[in-house]
Amino acid sequence: LLGEWRETFGAENVAVEVQHHAAGRGEEALAAALIELAEREGVPWMVAGDARYALPGERRALDVLTALRHECTVDEAALRGLLLPNDEWMLQPPERVAERWSGREEGLAATQEIASRCEFSLAWVRPPLPAFPVPAWASADAWLRERTFAGARERWGATPSEAQTKQLEHELTVIAKLGFSGFFLVMHDAVREARSRGILCQGRGSAANSAVTFCLGVTAVDPVKHGLLFERFLSESRVDGLTEAPDIDVDIEHDRREEVLDYVYERYGRAHAAIACVVQMYSAPTAIQDCMRAYGIPAEQAFALSKRLHYAEPSVGVEKLREGMAKEFGLDVESARGKALLAAIGAFEGLPRMRSTHPGGFALSAAPIGEYCPVEPTTMGRTILQYDKDDLDAVGIPKFDFLGLGALAMTRRAFDVIEARTGKRPELYALPQDDPATYAMISKGDTLGTFQIESRAQIASLVHTKPERLYDLVVQVALIRPGPIQARFVNPYTERRRGRERVEYAHPALEEVLARTMGIPIFQEQAMRISQVLAGYTAAEADELRRTMGNQRKQARLVAALTKLRDRMVERGVEQPVAEQIVEDLQSFANYGFPESHAWSFALIAYATSYLKAHHPTEFYIGILNAQPMGFYSVATLVQDARRHGVEVRLPCLAGGSADCTHEERGDPARPALRLGWRFIRGI
Repeated sequence: LLGEWRETFGAENVAVEVQHHAAGRGEEALAAALIELAEREGVPWMVAGDARYALPGERRALDVLTALRHECTVDEAALRGLLLPNDEWMLQPPERVAERWSGREEGLAATQEIASRCEFSLAWVRPPLPAFPVPAWASADAWLRERTFAGARERWGATPSEAQTKQLEHELTVIAKLGFSGFFLVMHDAVREARSRGILCQGRGSAANSAVTFCLGVTAVDPVKHGLLFERFLSESRVDGLTEAPDIDVDIEHDRREEVLDYVYERYGRAHAAIACVVQMYSAPTAIQDCMRAYGIPAEQAFALSKRLHYAEPSVGVEKLREGMAKEFGLDVESARGKALLAAIGAFEGLPRMRSTHPGGFALSAAPIGEYCPVEPTTMGRTILQYDKDDLDAVGIPKFDFLGLGALAMTRRAFDVIEARTGKRPELYALPQDDPATYAMISKGDTLGTFQIESRAQIASLVHTKPERLYDLVVQVALIRPGPIQARFVNPYTERRRGRERVEYAHPALEEVLARTMGIPIFQEQAMRISQVLAGYTAAEADELRRTMGNQRKQARLVAALTKLRDRMVERGVEQPVAEQIVEDLQSFANYGFPESHAWSFALIAYATSYLKAHHPTEFYIGILNAQPMGFYSVATLVQDARRHGVEVRLPCLAGGSADCTHEERGDPARPALRLGWRFIRGI
């Protein structure tokens, strides 16, 4: 066979692989025989290793997984010969390989020669986007331009302003240069189809920074009016040699999301579409449960112990066991077996445990996507990628996100009732955004059941900040988040908002950046603008800083980026203490900074749900009850709140009611009664 391969492919393209794992005389004899075969047939032999894990300590994890796969303990697996004989089956360091093959360097030379002939690019596994159907006269770029300016005339009037036109021209140029026109057309088409079916949907996230997505009707926030940075969404900067793909998240009524997904799958073909996966890593509880089961410890004991560690990393679990938790559960971690158990638990640090389906992200390909990416079948006849969202970003594969949102489902149901009663259907974005009654209700913290501002923390904050306009809600949505809370920005903002603390700026130039947030950085876009104003960063450099600040896995890179920012500010005349204070503030909320465009998108829905509660309480409660499960509060709590707002809540009626909640007219034409649905009767 080797001779046939040599004749077919040429001796220079065939080599015999030889391995050495110190596994005994049998392996040594096989290696010698393979070398002899290669020399006899006139082909090179090369050194390789059968790596089953990366680092020596990970062998313990492999032993546990092997035992679990064969449904036995580690001891039983060893007796059955299922485990590897030693620790040599890792990625061997070059010096160790050279030492092992000392005297037979020709094998190493052949390995290096073959490696030098190999090349790989992540671009090879990036599937081409499907060609969006466009008129015969147009390219994708030209058709996107036509659709965008048609939408601009609907959004801004027959003659968009110079600033609006300039922004669109800039964005369209960048989109065309990066080859993403088809991506925008796909999203526009999906949103158009959803709306044609009466499905409420809205783009959010960084996509709301784009005037193109606004004019296409994908997002609802005017980025030109509100001064949002397009580069927060898409820039020409490079990440690992690849263009960073745009990321558009579209929220859809949560119970009608499947309709949109089915449309996209049918339009482009199921072989050409796949959902991204979510990789769930081992935590201390899961590592402890798997390892203790493999070491023959009763499952009840393992479960009881693991519950004490919640979501800690495996290494934290090992520390807790050593510190005394093991003794509480009758484990001797000082014995040889106990030490082996701890080593096994620690070996699962940073290892993936399982894959699940991403809630909304998927990729499209012009060719069958399995020709480019690893895929596997999943339910409903669909396909799942073995890439998660970070993998897609690394490769540069655009991700299409259609996410279910209960708030849109409840809003649509409320609109249905209003239309049925009045003959007029409200429009989500046509509601008056300066309604005094709505802001008065919000300022009292009467927001139970509304979107994004109904948590106890939000209610407590609203009572103090007392929003008076939509931008106040934008700030509010972003304020009660881990970033500002961790950075201790909430109290200063509240005190300044109430006039109890003076608004101050670390540098005079920061006033234009931070004035609307009381001198406090709350949004990611503000960090980007600070770097541009004080450090002279380009838009691309500012976006690179934003990406670095959002990467929790690379703290060393974050420190380096902030040090560079401080030095650039000092070079441009900012005093050292001031530069250090600014960097410290940015570092405090680096991992959790909220995009302003995202906050705008959420604030629009927060306001709409609040408006419904203030002016159409019966319809509001019918909407939220019929959209259950969703939100913070139980059905009983929502019903009690409805009664507090003067809504007559009637018990379910099997004779004349329905499964869902309905309205029933009564003496007050402005406020119908609410009849609870059958589905809220336990057991039905």
